[in-house]
Parts: sequence; C-alpha cells; structure tokens
Amino acid sequence: MTVLAPESQVRPVEPPRATGYLLPLGVGILATGFVGLAGPVGPLWGIFVGLVIFGIFAWAGITRHWVDAVILVVGGAVGLSYFDAVLVGRVSVIDFKLALIAAIGWLIFGAAAGYVVYRNRPGYKPSVIGLQALSWFGGATLALFTATAMGVLAPLNARQISNGDIQELTIGLFVVTSLAAAGIGLGANLSFATGLPSLFAGGVVLVLTVMAYNEIQFSTAAIATQLTRIGEIVDDFWPPVWKWPKSLGQPDTFNIIQPFIETFQIAIVGATIGNILALPLAFYASRMTAPSSIAYRIAKSFLNVVRTIPDLVWGIFFATAVGFGNPFAGALAMIMFSLSIMAKLLSETIDSIDIGPLEAARAAGATHSQVIEFAAFPQVKPNYVAYALYIFELNIRASVVIGFVGAGGIGRLLNERRNFFQWDQVMAIVIVIFVSVLLIEWLSIWARRKLV
Repeated sequence: MTVLAPESQVRPVEPPRATGYLLPLGVGILATGFVGLAGPVGPLWGIFVGLVIFGIFAWAGITRHWVDAVILVVGGAVGLSYFDAVLVGRVSVIDFKLALIAAIGWLIFGAAAGYVVYRNRPGYKPSVIGLQALSWFGGATLALFTATAMGVLAPLNARQISNGDIQELTIGLFVVTSLAAAGIGLGANLSFATGLPSLFAGGVVLVLTVMAYNEIQFSTAAIATQLTRIGEIVDDFWPPVWKWPKSLGQPDTFNIIQPFIETFQIAIVGATIGNILALPLAFYASRMTAPSSIAYRIAKSFLNVVRTIPDLVWGIFFATAVGFGNPFAGALAMIMFSLSIMAKLLSETIDSIDIGPLEAARAAGATHSQVIEFAAFPQVKPNYVAYALYIFELNIRASVVIGFVGAGGIGRLLNERRNFFQWDQVMAIVIVIFVSVLLIEWLSIWARRKLV
C-alpha cells in the first residue's frame, strides 16, 4: 500500500534561475572560442563545436541523447565547412555582402542547435528554430563586421582594394567569430530551453560590450598611466579663485553670481512652461485618453521627434535664432527639453491608470475633457508633481551644458574661463554648480515627499 505524503509536505518544484545557467553559458562561450583555433580545418572545427555545444546542453539538462549529438556534430561540420570555404575561396575583401554569405554557415549550425532545443522542449512552435539560427548567424556577422577594429583582420586602404589585395585570414578571426556566435547563439538556445530570456540578453550584452570596447579602443592601461598626472591637474585647479576682473583694468569681482542666477531663471522658466505644455500632450499621447487614433499618432510622432533632438542641438538652434549669449535661447531650449521628458513619463503613467473611473465618467455622459479632468488626471496628479520637480533638477544641470553653445547662463562663463585656460577659476565655477545642484536635489526630494 502506497502512502502519499500530505499535501502540505509536498515541496513545489523550484523554477529555474538564470544564475544557475550562467556558468554553463560562460564555459560554452569560452570553449567554443577555444575550438576556433581549429577554424581553418572546417569539418574538424565544426565537429568540435558541435561536441562542445552538446556538452553544454547535457550540463544544462537539455538533452543527453546520442541522436542530438549527431545532429549537432553534422550541423557543425556542414555549417562551419561552408563558412570556412567561403572565406578561404574569396576573391575580394571581407565586406558586408561576403560577411553575410559566410555567416550562413553559422546559420546552418544554429538551425541544428535550435532543432535540438525544439525537439527536447515540447510546446514551442517550429519558428523558434529560425530564431535560434538567426542568433548564431547574427553573432558571426557582427564579428566579421568588426574584425578589423578588433585587430583580427588587417585593414586595407583604397589603393590596396583597387589592386585586388585581400586580407590574410588569421586564427584570431575564427576565434573571435566563434566567441561572438556562441555568445548570442548559445544564449538564445539556453533561453528557449529554460524560459529565461535574461540568458539571451546577457549574451547579447556581453558580445556588444566586448565589440564596443575594441571599437572605441578603450584602454585601461592608458587610464593607469594618466593617473600619474593627478598631481599636475590638482596644481592647476587648486586652490580655486573666486574673484577676477571682468575685463582688463577692472577690479576683481565675484563674476559667478549673475550667470548662476541667469541659469536658475532659465531652469525655472523652462521647467514651468515645458511641464504645462506637456500636460495636454501627454493625454493625447496615451491610448487611454486620446480622443482618436489620429490624434494619438500625431501627438506620439511629435513627441518622438522632439525627444530625438538633444538639448544641445536645441540650444544651438535657438542661440542661432535669437542670438548667442542670450538667456532667452536657453529658456526656449529648456522648454523643449522639459516638454519631451514630462510628456514621455506622464503618457506612460497614464497608460497604466485604472480604466474603471474613465468608463464610469463616459457612461454618465461626461465629455472627453471632463473625463480627463475628473477621472484621469486625479490618478496621475501625484506622479505629475514628482516628475515636475525631477525635471527642474535636470534643467539646472542641462542649463549649464547648453551655455557651452551660447545659450546663456553659467555654462557660458565656464566655457569662457576654460578657453582662457583659467583652471583655478573653472574650479570655483564647478564647486558652485556642484553645491547648487546638490542643494536643489535635496530640496526637491523633500518637496516630493511632502507633496506626493
């Protein structure tokens, strides 16, 4: 007779956690990259990659069946042989078109890996095979696109290309391609197998970060060597000088006060007008409160355009229109800056409000404006106040930056002192800005707690 445990003693199955698969993912990426050393030998390289991925699948509990091992090995041998053949048999440089053609080899292997996951995780549609294949393809393509910047493919000038020269393939190219393909592809395989999208996101972020690191030639060694110059920099900036003549022949005065007041005024005007203008736009840019789909699309498109333009560009535009050094230009730039942020934040908040009061107001015969005023706005009013205070903080900092492009305020004075290499005066201005922003942030946090 079988005795069943009481229901209270049956432990629920613990859901999978991404942290439990990070080690297999990392080991799989590194092992696939190491196998890239066999890259010039296509079939052998593909067999090794297939065995590595099968080992990771077995480690992660996806499959241990010999049929899946055969699928991965055959997919690797065919796919990477094709990749190898395309690169070895090329008659031109590795450009955009050739990279896409060669990466089809990784697409073939990715399809094999995707099929193994699909075969062992019932419930998925066959389309997941294509998505996983595209992940391996995308990683390999990115690696080929950035191979020159990463130093694994020799750069060629226009004359060499016109002469028909082609780059010499290096082992590093195969290693980097293997790492990038596995970083994104294996992450996709494990994500579909476990239902944890963070594994795929982590692989993509890792690959893109490493590529960006090489693209911008980031160097920790350069940072370390430049740290020795801290003493020289401190000598130039310290002690700060608070008074200097406004022009030749005049006595030393505090020249920071008036520009800072101007910056403060720009921030107040920009935040106030921008937040007011953003209020109706936010309701039009939300599906919950837009009067029609046409009005929604127009408001959304307008906000997308405004938000796309950086505050510095707004500063340059308005400074050109109304005159350089004019604080009016800075106020106009801050209005557009505030409007774009407030409308974005508030419209997304409106999208998540309770629809019940809105339907009740409409059922009672309220007009569209009355629905917004009495049913929608009260629900987002605390958020609106909090966002407005936060945007005022941002405006103080942004007002300093736009002063560099002639939009008035203390930023213009900071740029002027910098151009004259008066670093001790620059330090005094920076201290004033730092203390002011810190105080305003504290006051803003206090006000939000009291008002919200």
